[in-house]
Amino acid sequence: MDFRKNFSILIVDDEKSLLDNLYQFLKAKGFKKVYTAKNLEESRFKLENFKIDLIVLDLMLPDGSGFDLLKEVRQTSDLAVIILSALDGIDDRKEGFENKADDYLVKPFFPDELLWRIDAVLRRSKKVRTQEKISLGPVIFDKSRGVLEKKGQEIALTAKQFKILDYLSENINQIVSIDRILDNVWEDSYGYENTLITHIYRLREKLEDNPRDPKILITIKGLGYKLVKED
Repeated sequence: MDFRKNFSILIVDDEKSLLDNLYQFLKAKGFKKVYTAKNLEESRFKLENFKIDLIVLDLMLPDGSGFDLLKEVRQTSDLAVIILSALDGIDDRKEGFENKADDYLVKPFFPDELLWRIDAVLRRSKKVRTQEKISLGPVIFDKSRGVLEKKGQEIALTAKQFKILDYLSENINQIVSIDRILDNVWEDSYGYENTLITHIYRLREKLEDNPRDPKILITIKGLGYKLVKED
């Protein structure tokens, strides 16, 4: 998702392998600015010297509790904070939310689940919104229901068609490379290019008056595809 490139993440944890793995994972998922800190002292330095939009915060740190940092942050800021901790007791969760953490995830965890929670918190805290209905010439893409509306008729989309169109709509009027589409829809850019071409053609059959002469979902030769929305 391209909106991720606009946000910066600070991961606070004393486990080096977790810091390294999450850093690489979040960078690969589109976050351009990912910072790490292994203790409270480093965390405070990063918060003072860099613009941070969200903290992923461990609680058990070598120089104190993550709750201390959360309380400090809340004195001056509504900065988004997701607690990521091995502490799974109800009292720990209660303390986290009483101190206005935005979310609480228990270790061990799935990186994808953390990513979904980060996206959700950022959308709420920064009010990042996508249009539910997008007009594409004579066609309306209803994202909330996963259908197209064309000439008074509803046209169903397959799951893959919806994912492709949804991703292109997040980058409306911009060229999106084949590799970016493959990475977003299949989470892999290898071996699916012919499959993508087939899906694009099937989408054009639903979007276009003449799929052989597309006006809405166009190919930019040598670069990728563009979903066109005229203002």
